[in-house]
Amino acid sequence: MEEYSMSSLMEDVVQFLDVSGNMQRVKDTACKFHTMSKEILIYRFELVIDAVHLIETSASLGNFLLFQPIRANALFQKVVGKAIKELGLLSPHVSESQVSVRTKLTSLPRSRATEIETYNQLSCCGKGYVCCTGVVLGKTETSKYTQSTRYICTDKCCEGSEGNHFIRMHVPGALEFETIRNDFKCRFCGHILEEVVSCRHLSDKMIAEIIPEKYLKYNNLARFKQQTVALLLRDELTVKLKIGQKYTIIGILRNDLYSDRIITAIEVNNVLEGCVSENASIPKSMQLYCKYIREYNFPKMLAYFFGGHICPPGTFMKLKLSCLLSLASFLHEQAQPMHLLAVCRDTEILHRLLQYAMQFTRRSLAHSSGNHLAAKVIPDKYNSSNYFIEGGSLLLASGGICYVGDVRKLKKQTFERLQSVLSSGKVLIDIDSKYTKGLAVTTEQPLCSTIWGYVDKFHLKKPREEFLGGGEVSCMSRNLAEAFSIVQITDSDQLSHTEEVDFHISYQTLQISMEGAKESLHFPLSFNDFEKYFKHIQKIHVKMSPGAENLLHEYYLATRRARNSTDVSIITTNTLSTLISMAQSHARLCLRTSVEEEDALEVILLYEESLTAMFGPSILSIPPVSHISANFIKDYLDNQKNRFVLKMFQARLQQFSGLHRGYEE
Repeated sequence: MEEYSMSSLMEDVVQFLDVSGNMQRVKDTACKFHTMSKEILIYRFELVIDAVHLIETSASLGNFLLFQPIRANALFQKVVGKAIKELGLLSPHVSESQVSVRTKLTSLPRSRATEIETYNQLSCCGKGYVCCTGVVLGKTETSKYTQSTRYICTDKCCEGSEGNHFIRMHVPGALEFETIRNDFKCRFCGHILEEVVSCRHLSDKMIAEIIPEKYLKYNNLARFKQQTVALLLRDELTVKLKIGQKYTIIGILRNDLYSDRIITAIEVNNVLEGCVSENASIPKSMQLYCKYIREYNFPKMLAYFFGGHICPPGTFMKLKLSCLLSLASFLHEQAQPMHLLAVCRDTEILHRLLQYAMQFTRRSLAHSSGNHLAAKVIPDKYNSSNYFIEGGSLLLASGGICYVGDVRKLKKQTFERLQSVLSSGKVLIDIDSKYTKGLAVTTEQPLCSTIWGYVDKFHLKKPREEFLGGGEVSCMSRNLAEAFSIVQITDSDQLSHTEEVDFHISYQTLQISMEGAKESLHFPLSFNDFEKYFKHIQKIHVKMSPGAENLLHEYYLATRRARNSTDVSIITTNTLSTLISMAQSHARLCLRTSVEEEDALEVILLYEESLTAMFGPSILSIPPVSHISANFIKDYLDNQKNRFVLKMFQARLQQFSGLHRGYEE
């Protein structure tokens, strides 16, 4: 960098500040200082810099900023200070040492020299800016650091005993003792300077841990937790980070001593939330089926082939369709998560099927008894504050699936916590009084993950109480039904139908286990096809049509009035949000941008089947059909016959809504 003179770099800074709009930002900030009634010690200015744009404007200045950030920030501060003085933006008595300039980067060129993925890579980086994208695992309590302070000369006769000649401000990468010391000397007389404690300005700081999202793919966290990268955040950045959320971090490296060990961390310059998602087109194999979308029901066709190597096509159709709807619901950021509970006597099939479906998410965690569900508060391992919050399964699965497995095996306290989170949509973090040195504190974060689980039908507290066929359900069963968005009971009422399903599953399992027979079991839609398909529909934004919205609203009011008794509520207030989310997901699965009446009827039919299986039939008389026999699969997938069934169902639905017309509570 020595081949470029400082005067040339200063000219580039002036030009860049002008073309990037930062000079106008400095003027606007100075105007705000003029409107303040009282004088302040530090005048802070912020420059927002797009590093890519800066390199295009001046390659030498861009490289200087990226690889020598401390010197570059001092250069920007010098230029801004002279501009303020020449233009008279501040009062004449404001000294240059009172002006603080912060360069805030909004982008960074991605390369091996700047991209950080694991902790091991930190040792290979230089002193320049680095970039790290990942998920926040935990964070400490906010603590204080000295942002700025004022010193004066101890010699009363010296010029340095008055005025603002000696201002100390925190520099990125510096430690606390480098800002506050007792050996600074006066440049006028050489005497030791003394701090004016009343001028010391404290601000917030926090330490957080981040890990690449790929390590949160189906519970790989325990294996790769040593690859977490520590972050040091200051000032307004401390309120930006939420546990479980994904961010792109820009900062510089620093080495700090924590508990007799040296830790390399990133002092954060900026936190970017809008992470770019991956684009994907529809696979060619699915494009062939899209040609027949008018002839066949596309979501049901996808459910027919989905997980075919685990259970034969046609079996567990409603559960597979529910999985597809749930996957499509959380792929969209503003959609209501669709929490799914599967019930069956053969839980091994449920476990394998849900595990298979989880692979189509960019993030998924399997909760176990060794983990904490919401969050865990422990003593701060960095000794910078009173406590450290470790994210639990629900928070770390944000934007993906938290798989709780067999719900019946959860401890009572964990089950109650799970039910509370599902009903409120919030994850509570309890901080004990021993950490706060006062009263206990509870903080909350919104639930951003989709929860899946399963339960054995016969593993009830009261064996005589059935979960199917309208019999009385146990208290715990009803709590499960009310907590999850939809419950799919996959057992059939007919013994012959159940035996047929068991036969097909056993036959396929035997066929797969036989040597050489696995290759003969071919499915037209592969795992990669489904993976590309879900990435594609993530980009589809859907809107509700008035007809679909009216159907969902009328069904919600009517079924709430018809099914709810005086002492217990089957249809909760979250049901309408669930139905809307399901309808949007169904339209997205059909590659449509608008939710039509057909989508609303399909999800109402699916939801009503779920209610009938749990609590008995209603006036709609919808029999629950979990599996589709091979003899009826063509009729089930045929779009013309399917629309005829929906038309008949719509007529019954209008009659049902008229008989149970109520008012929203």
